[in-house]
Amino acid sequence: MRTFFHKLRGIPSPLPLIFIITTTVLLILYGRGYRPDFTKNPQLKPTGLLSTTSDPVGSQVYVNGELKTATDNTINLDPGWYTIKIAKEGFIPWQKELRLQGEVVTRTDAFLFPTSPSLSPITTVGIEKPLLSPDGTKIAYIIPKSDDTVTKKAGLWVYELVEHPLGFNRDPKQLGTFEPLFNFSNSNIVWSPDSQQILVDAGSSVRLYTTSKANDFQDISANSTFILVDWQEERILKEKQKLAAFKQPVINTATSSAKIIAFSPDETKFLYEATASAVMPSVLIPPLIGTNPTEEKRKIEPGKLYVYDSREDKNYFVLDKKELEQLTPSPTASPKNKSVLPSPSPSQLATGYKLPSNIYWFPTNRHLVLTLPGKIDIMEYDRTNWVTVYSGPFIDGFIAPWPNGSRIIVLTNLNPGVARLPNLYTVNLR
Repeated sequence: MRTFFHKLRGIPSPLPLIFIITTTVLLILYGRGYRPDFTKNPQLKPTGLLSTTSDPVGSQVYVNGELKTATDNTINLDPGWYTIKIAKEGFIPWQKELRLQGEVVTRTDAFLFPTSPSLSPITTVGIEKPLLSPDGTKIAYIIPKSDDTVTKKAGLWVYELVEHPLGFNRDPKQLGTFEPLFNFSNSNIVWSPDSQQILVDAGSSVRLYTTSKANDFQDISANSTFILVDWQEERILKEKQKLAAFKQPVINTATSSAKIIAFSPDETKFLYEATASAVMPSVLIPPLIGTNPTEEKRKIEPGKLYVYDSREDKNYFVLDKKELEQLTPSPTASPKNKSVLPSPSPSQLATGYKLPSNIYWFPTNRHLVLTLPGKIDIMEYDRTNWVTVYSGPFIDGFIAPWPNGSRIIVLTNLNPGVARLPNLYTVNLR
């Protein structure tokens, strides 16, 4: 008998193993959102996980009007619909109706816009013909020769939309200087598809400038039309390559019943106008869970604008075209966001052929910009959180978003009684 009990003492106790297994299971359930419910029937019940992020960070998170936490945090809520508001002093609040599901993480990524953005000048002597490069990182413009302008400043200039690590911006760079026989003021400028060259058509002659060096140009008067045709064909090919990344059923609808206006900067979404009644097909079956709960519209109607999101396979109504017809056109919207165009004629190319538009993508990939009379609005691509970020004058509808979304560049004349020409200003959003 003593030998039997001695052998039993040599067998390891199962209690530590049971404890480890139980703890592991509880941790897994906790990570999946299960929480104890100590009501009538104590149990572990599933909850939804709300993960909140924002720019700027540290914003307040309200759930159904009650302050719960700050952003960059995760909270547990019972499954159901909630009104989530993210707010920070000095910024326009973000708000959305979100559905939380058991064991599912629902994410918010709120980009807050300031209530009172400041303006800072980029140019001061007066400019003409600003044009954003296809990659959205440069603005070409002309400083004309006038009594108010120092002669050496007149000519072709480029401003790069980049920042040094300490936040300092690069100074504008002069590419072409004033010449009596080559009138920049009466010229048309066109960017090359790779944003490395600028074609300047002054009528009597045509030059091709490189952006890397001052006064580095070629006279291409004899073959400028062929160069412009090649550039346009290259742009069209790039747009077709972007569309080719989408699922074939979506491509079929986009080409047969719609006209694409703009691809998002990350090329995962596109803004389009429906040209015929159709249904945007579902390509993710079953649909993903934990996605944007805003109601989508798969049935499209001609004359209306929509956004298709390939990552979530969602289709959202944005605007009726009649609404856009009342807005001021923006002829210099980012070429990154242009639609697939038909091949223009040489005469159109010679005048810097471009598609007028007053709705296009913001660099966040989640927002659309609209230019309205006297103001600039931004909304999320599902038509929620529509806000005005700038209310004031801007000329010819020209605006250019900074590549990181920290500001918007406008062309305006804040003192027309003194200055004849407008200048570039940044509307600072950060």
